Amino acid sequence: MTTGAVGIDLGTTFSAIATVNRHGVPEIFPNAEGDRITPSVILFEEDDIDVGTYALASAEAYPEQVVQFIKRHMGSTDYTFKYRGKDYTPEQLSSFVLLKLKEAAEIHLGHEVTQAVITVPAYFNDIQRRATLRAGELAGLQVLKLINEPTAAAFAYGLNNAGKNMRVMVFDLGGGTFDVTLVDLKDKDIQVIATSGDPMLGGKDFDDRIIDYVAEAFIEKNDLDPREDLASLHDLRRKAVSAKQSLTLRPTVNVFHDYEGKVMRLRVTRDKFEELTADLIDRCRDLTDDVLRESGVDAEDVDVVLLAGGSTRMPMVRDMLTQRFGKPPAADINPDEAIALGAALMAAIESAELAGEESPVDIRTHDVTSHALGMVVYKDEALANSKIITRNTRIPAEKTRDTYTTTHDGQTTIDLWLVQGEASNPLEATVLGHFEFYGIPARPAGESKLSVTYRYNANGIVEVEAMDLATGQILPHRLAGGQVTLEDLAQNRAPMQVALVVDCSGSMYGRTIKDAKAAAHAFVERVLDQPKRQVAIVAFPGGVKSTPTADLPRLHDAIDRLSPIGSTPMSNGLRDSRDLLRPRAGIQRVFVIMTDGHPDDPDATLAEIHRLRTSGARIITVGVGGQVQPEFLQSIASRPTDYHFCSESLDLEGTFINLATELSS
Repeated sequence: MTTGAVGIDLGTTFSAIATVNRHGVPEIFPNAEGDRITPSVILFEEDDIDVGTYALASAEAYPEQVVQFIKRHMGSTDYTFKYRGKDYTPEQLSSFVLLKLKEAAEIHLGHEVTQAVITVPAYFNDIQRRATLRAGELAGLQVLKLINEPTAAAFAYGLNNAGKNMRVMVFDLGGGTFDVTLVDLKDKDIQVIATSGDPMLGGKDFDDRIIDYVAEAFIEKNDLDPREDLASLHDLRRKAVSAKQSLTLRPTVNVFHDYEGKVMRLRVTRDKFEELTADLIDRCRDLTDDVLRESGVDAEDVDVVLLAGGSTRMPMVRDMLTQRFGKPPAADINPDEAIALGAALMAAIESAELAGEESPVDIRTHDVTSHALGMVVYKDEALANSKIITRNTRIPAEKTRDTYTTTHDGQTTIDLWLVQGEASNPLEATVLGHFEFYGIPARPAGESKLSVTYRYNANGIVEVEAMDLATGQILPHRLAGGQVTLEDLAQNRAPMQVALVVDCSGSMYGRTIKDAKAAAHAFVERVLDQPKRQVAIVAFPGGVKSTPTADLPRLHDAIDRLSPIGSTPMSNGLRDSRDLLRPRAGIQRVFVIMTDGHPDDPDATLAEIHRLRTSGARIITVGVGGQVQPEFLQSIASRPTDYHFCSESLDLEGTFINLATELSS
């Protein structure tokens, strides 16, 4: 019986769909036009959405209504395609391609298709993989698994060579992406050893070199750039693709192009094409060498070089591989179809397992991570990528660290930044997100011990989990809100709100309040020298003089309105400040208290200090004059160095300037 699950090669330029028949053999479904591969091109035409050959042929006539190369935008929040006032995301656009393939399978199978395995480039990161899953769901598919494209190709090859032991290098150069993967075939096991790649390297880049070569010649002859008109560019791309394909079989080809009444014929030789694209071939070779080096395997120890992706038909690709490995690549499987066939085999296995049935395919795959997974830490006063799971670790994989503790009294949340990539500088890696774990029981600082488990699941997607070790409870988590980025942290641009809480009791009358105002003016000016800073001014008594703002004239006016009027209700000032500066993820909150004495309400003040500390706020105290009780101010400061004492006005202004400088750095 034919399985209802399908395997889909969702490609940059072409896609394909396959299933395993009742004989356990994978087969490709042709589309409605009878083609075994379908252009990944979408045409919006009034209320209709067309995918495939007709859409590709319409690119020149309706250039503003055609979308191509969607896969290169998967996971991007910056890209949308607009038609008739509606924005379409890469996931939505990809779902239209999947629907086209799904319909082709349903016509041939005679029933609805609801389950699929979808392939992704091995070098896709977590964000791109999640986007592919969403595209499948939008197309009405239960995505049983994501499988790396080179692994899928090796799967198809392994089925044809079951029982043999061999080492295979899968060289997958598609329309928009490149992967290279070293695989061991051992009896009925396919074990991935190492993988590398570039999701922005593929046949499109080779086409672009021909486009630019022809365009530059056109400019030189006619002083017109044919790339500036979208219809002309689509026409030029079609001719470039045709020229590339012709140069696979012939040593020369003529490219004709007309634009704005000007016509040009340009002779392109294979030698010239190879010269134009030599750096692209070098990138492919370098990444191939990276895999050999990381796996500790010599080229002569590779038994078979397996080709996947239509761009591997270029003679220069095959020549490079023959020279590098000392043998020509294998031609056992159609490179356009190998990935879809392997995906179909995986779909049959996953579907049978889900249904509790015996698998029609007696072969297994074991894949690896394509990117290291790390967390951001401070090391040597700079941000660093602390790698937790290294690249080329077999998946599923997980690692637990149990060295986390809380840092302030009553702390109920922890947060961390996750990144993917090999770079030691996290700014050069892919940021997966700023995660906030919450629900930690309130305890004194350092008493909450936590473990965090980092995981790659079978789809190569990242999962993270935290546990309170005292209770064994798994902590819920969410993506932290706010607009803080790693660049902000690295450049000290993380948002900060500062509450300047000033004693306005009667004892501050005279020179003391005058000096306090001068210090406050200097303080806010220095704090606001840095971006993303806000200051609030609060008096006790007297209440809020200014809500948090970066408006310097407004703050100066608020400071000028400070006036000694009564007692020392410090708890009121702290409560008003706490109401102004509510905790928000990524926002640093600092409360600077200036006083010349002791609060009238010490118990209420201590209660407010406790509330601030348990919410992660930093408290700095500045005592002025001889009536200060240093022990009390030291006890409420966040740390010993956060208590300051000033006996003279010069000390006071200098202390506040130094404080502002510290907060800015």
